[in-house]
Amino acid sequence: MRALTVKVPNGKGGEVKKEAEKLDGKNLSVEQLNSGELVRVHLNNNTVDEFIRNINHIDEAEITLVPRGIIALYPPQDEAPDQVSDVTYRSPFEVFMGGLQSVGSKFGLMGYAVSGGILVWIGFYTNTVFLLVAAMLVSPFAGPAMNAALAAAAGKGQLLLQSLGRYALAIGLSILITFVLSFLIGQKHATTLMVDVSHISQMALLLPLVAGFAGGINLVQSERDSLVPGAAVGVLVAASLAPPTGLVGMAMHFGNWQMVQSGVFLLVLQLAGIQLSAALVFRYIGKVTIKGARFADGKKYIYWVSMGLSVLALGVLLYWQFYKQPNLQKGSLATSITETIQNTLKEYKDIETIEVSSRFTRGTLPNLNPVICEMYLYNRSDSLTDEQVKQLLKYELFKRIKAENWNADPMFDIIMLDYVGEKDKP
Repeated sequence: MRALTVKVPNGKGGEVKKEAEKLDGKNLSVEQLNSGELVRVHLNNNTVDEFIRNINHIDEAEITLVPRGIIALYPPQDEAPDQVSDVTYRSPFEVFMGGLQSVGSKFGLMGYAVSGGILVWIGFYTNTVFLLVAAMLVSPFAGPAMNAALAAAAGKGQLLLQSLGRYALAIGLSILITFVLSFLIGQKHATTLMVDVSHISQMALLLPLVAGFAGGINLVQSERDSLVPGAAVGVLVAASLAPPTGLVGMAMHFGNWQMVQSGVFLLVLQLAGIQLSAALVFRYIGKVTIKGARFADGKKYIYWVSMGLSVLALGVLLYWQFYKQPNLQKGSLATSITETIQNTLKEYKDIETIEVSSRFTRGTLPNLNPVICEMYLYNRSDSLTDEQVKQLLKYELFKRIKAENWNADPMFDIIMLDYVGEKDKP
């Protein structure tokens, strides 16, 4: 439940109390003040918005909403377990106003963006994964992304532009700080962790859609209805945004434009995906629309234009990703190539597979996308030497990979082992 206090002119307190009673309000009271009347109301989450709308005609009303759950007990006592189990969604009014409260100052936004950028740069430069996680905790990208989705659902064009501006400011500062740090240190080449992040999977679209859904549902749910803290959801949103900012800034410095392309692709994809899924959650689960109390001046076309642009952006990005391999698909293609190699090796009964791996290189060679395929094999054949097996496999694997229409250039490293263990010795 939610606790509200409403201060109204003398004579209006009874009217407010009656409106609360119609919505099954509990523990209601009217207190006489020197300058009016103070009404205390306790309502279920899903009736708060309707209550505020019903008293909206009282222009002098001063409403205070406590944005946290309370436990209201009332007779009969044997119904107490049911009385405290209100885990309905937050009211649209609370969801929208709570989102506005999270806007914060520009100074704080800029400070956290710079701090997150420094952590991303150190993590990339030193190949330290946990520093990337720390950057996800610090980076202030979740707030502007969620506010943009809220603004779209409510049809608030000015708030939408403001949120997108804050998003661009945070992203731009993170990119700038990583560029400057790479310039000062004289970085000339990409690190292994940068290469890994730049290799995008074919399923990259799922991350922003899930992040937007999780962020939206976290703001809509009652706090006692969620086992996932808001900070964890914020990390999920930032996880899709913080690493690409560092990738773009650092790669721009030493001119690796394939990495810059990957980073820009990820940043735009994340924003469009988060905007689409989060706005749908706010609109159809949180019921945040232009008809909500105290924000009914939103424009309906803002929502539809925002959704249309998000879908269009996602369509363009997916076409860009899939129309040509492998630049924006290296993450999943490396896995697919490994699977192809393993399936091919199964056809050779005298060859036992110990370990197989495939990975794309940094992609700095012009018009060439080398993928290194490493195989540790045990040759049990009496008719073929190790060298003959190597040549046979290289030819067959090259043919199989090319048959799958991958625009990759396999470079095989086949290691034949004399024995695998004591029991396997000839």
